Amino acid sequence: MKYDIYSITTYDKMEPLGTKEKFWFYTEKDNISRLCKIGRKNTGENWAEKVTSEIAKLLSIPCATYDFALWEKRQCVVSPSFVPEYGRLIHGNELLVSLIDEKYPINRKYKVTEYKLSTIIKILQDLSEIVKLPIGYDTNSAIKKPIDIFISYIMFDCLISNPDRHHENWGIIFDDKEKEYYLAPTYDHASGLGCRVSDEERKNRLSTKDERYSIKAFVQKPKTPFYDNNGKNLKTIDAFKLLAIENKVASEYWLNKVKLLPKESIKKVFDKIPNNILSSAAVDFAISLLNENIIRLLAIREH
Repeated sequence: MKYDIYSITTYDKMEPLGTKEKFWFYTEKDNISRLCKIGRKNTGENWAEKVTSEIAKLLSIPCATYDFALWEKRQCVVSPSFVPEYGRLIHGNELLVSLIDEKYPINRKYKVTEYKLSTIIKILQDLSEIVKLPIGYDTNSAIKKPIDIFISYIMFDCLISNPDRHHENWGIIFDDKEKEYYLAPTYDHASGLGCRVSDEERKNRLSTKDERYSIKAFVQKPKTPFYDNNGKNLKTIDAFKLLAIENKVASEYWLNKVKLLPKESIKKVFDKIPNNILSSAAVDFAISLLNENIIRLLAIREH
């Protein structure tokens, strides 16, 4: 059975944040507002959102839900709002301005040396008494504070080779009705799984004997927008390593989830995608990418 493709017939308001075309629409049937995101041409941004959300679900990582859809014959994905009716999403850049530095460059997303991972850790630790885990997520012996969940987001970035955890791609939710704060689920993974790589490059990398052009080499390249305290731009795996040092219990918990992730479950996610949405080369490349990153992450676990 393939994933459903929904038809969108309503249009309410544009979403100004981000670089892709997107808008919100409301359905009376289930009383839910949804965000429609239209992936850019010649990319796999639509299927990347769907696949990554399903893999996050397999790992029990709080994540926005995505489904395939059509808007005026254009392929897209839709995502139900994870913000309560009387709530709002407070992005990371808002937190940095209000809690750390009023001169923080709030409108720049990349090459912001002030965007230090250590600062994000401090914010989440300082807010641990008032910010709860994501809505619907219960604590356990290893996961008790927001930072324990945020670690899984950075691990997930490494797993899917997502370089796009800029300061508007994480945040906290304020529920004005309940007067409570929650860590937001992870969202916006349309840069992951090599979805913007051409089929020609995918095939070449999969078949090459040149180690410098292999999948193994490819997954070592992605950098995050985070910087360390020396002004160095962090790669995805290095960002996770720093967080793992800060919290070994939570990192061990999430790495164990990766270790127990059945490869056949990943394959089933791809098998359920409608045939006209992605190529066999994209599937082979994405699965190889995931396998290489699993090896890298579990090597951290062994240490």
